[in-house]
Amino acid sequence: MNVPASVARLGFRKWYERELIKSHAALVTCFLCGVLVAAMVETLELGRGVWKPVSMLVMIGAAILGWISWRSYITVLNRAERYGERSTCPSCNTYGRFKVLESGAETIPSEAAQAVAPLSFEWMKVECRKCGTGWRMPE
Repeated sequence: MNVPASVARLGFRKWYERELIKSHAALVTCFLCGVLVAAMVETLELGRGVWKPVSMLVMIGAAILGWISWRSYITVLNRAERYGERSTCPSCNTYGRFKVLESGAETIPSEAAQAVAPLSFEWMKVECRKCGTGWRMPE
């Protein structure tokens, strides 16, 4: 589901919390894969016969999963922070209490989006629920 639809359905605060949980779960997965790769390197030196190829396959699989998890962590965290930077009302400084009025895709992705992952950032025109001020996020 795209970001504006998720924010409209859940509210910004819940969406932001879920994104942070997803990103940190990916970080934990990456760390555990690193530990598994280190353990498999040790077993490669001790392994003989049929265990050596099995250890090698497990090590390669853990390395690939660790890399994917790291990319996911960086991507999701970057997206959450990008929207989080503009989630405070410019007039009354209320955090995360707005409704989504309209949304669309960004035509030119930012440098951060290009450097981190091929995620497209969608803009949202939002309105504060407290004072009614409108603004666009992210910018």
